[in-house]
Parts: sequence; structure tokens; C-alpha cells
Amino acid sequence: MKLLRNHARQLVQTMLVFGFTSVMGVTPLFAQATLAYLVANNGTLTIGDKTFSNFGWQASLADASELNTDAAGLIVTPQMLDGIYYLDFSGGIVVDNLLGTSTLLGDLKLTYTVTASPGWIINMIDQNYTVNALQNSGQIIIGETVKDAQAIIVGNSTLTLNPLDLSDPLAETGDNLNINPGEQKLFVMKDITIAAYANQLVGMSDIQQSFHQVPEPSAMLLGSLGGGWLLFLRSRRQARRD
Repeated sequence: MKLLRNHARQLVQTMLVFGFTSVMGVTPLFAQATLAYLVANNGTLTIGDKTFSNFGWQASLADASELNTDAAGLIVTPQMLDGIYYLDFSGGIVVDNLLGTSTLLGDLKLTYTVTASPGWIINMIDQNYTVNALQNSGQIIIGETVKDAQAIIVGNSTLTLNPLDLSDPLAETGDNLNINPGEQKLFVMKDITIAAYANQLVGMSDIQQSFHQVPEPSAMLLGSLGGGWLLFLRSRRQARRD
């Protein structure tokens, strides 16, 4: 009996960490998972009123396979801090050219969909990176393209990290992707190009996106009407008392 209880406890812990997989065709929800697992299983990450889905990745690296392997093992985690929602990709994205004599280029494309709950629209996406290997020479270029539900580009940016600039995204042009007008559902693609010059190791250990939202106009209008109606009723009750 004790053995059965231990198995049951382990099953619950596994479900809490990795999500519930339904045999009835319902898309599983996860607290976190590897990028490769999310892609293979059409996984969905949910936190608060944000849902992340449709994950994809494509990696290429001349003459080596480190970037491809590391990308598959990225841990994807949704988070909330101080009322702001985040999506975090953690792990090694590295181009190892320590034994090379010429520049080695690696490219990683990350794609996903972010959806806000009805009544809210996303009006800005911020981005942050942790560089774990960028020695005397090398460069990381990060392009981001955001599309709406009709596949129309509603935001894009290009950032460059190099040995003289490891501080992104402090206040620099392109750090914040303003979405105007805001959208409830957005398709995001990050295109990360890493250039490791001869005898260099270049990469990063964390990619973080934050999502900022406001009530959609119709919800704001209904809220205003509801507030006005409550004030009207309160004034009528007050007038009757007087």
C-alpha cells in the first residue's frame, strides 16, 4: 500500500511540473518544458491570462552541431513578476569556434504565439538577454518580427550585442516593440545570428520576453458605462433619502 501511495505522489508531482496530457485530444498545459518537447507535442504554456502555443525552431550552424543541439534543449518557462508576464528560454545557445581559423556563423529562429484572455490586448513586447560567452571578438544579432492574426507585421526590431555592448536592453532604440493598435493574439519570430570569429566561443544563456497589455477599447467602454450606471443609481438612492 505504501508503494502505491509513493507511485501516486510521484505521478502528481510529475503532472504539476510537466503538465496534464489528455488522452482525449485536449492540448496539454505545462508549467515548463523543453523546446523540443513543446514542438513535438504541440505543447501549450499558460500563466495567468497569457497562453503561449505553436512553438517552433530552426537552427543551422556551419561545420558543427552545437547550436542545433542546445536549441532543442532550451527550457521554456512562463513567469509573472510584479504583474508583468514573461516567457523565458534558458539554456546554452553557443557557437564554439575555439579550434577554427575563420568565422563560424550560427543562426537560430524561435517562433511562438502569445494570446491574451478576452478583454485584453497586448500593446508592447520587451526583450532581455543574458550573454554567457562573448570574448574579445564576436557578435550576436537579434531580429524580432511580430505579426497579427492576419499575418500582417505589426512590429519588428534589430539589436546587436558585441564586446562593447552587453547591456541590452537598456534604453536603446528597438528594445521595446510597441504594438499599435494592440492585439489579443500575436505571432512572434526571433532570428538570432551568432558570429564566432577565429578561436572564439560566443553565445547566450537566457532569452526573455515580457508582455504588456491594456484593456481592449470595448471592455473599457463597458466598464465606463457600468461605472456611470452605478453612479446614477447611487445618486437616485441619495436623492430619495433626501
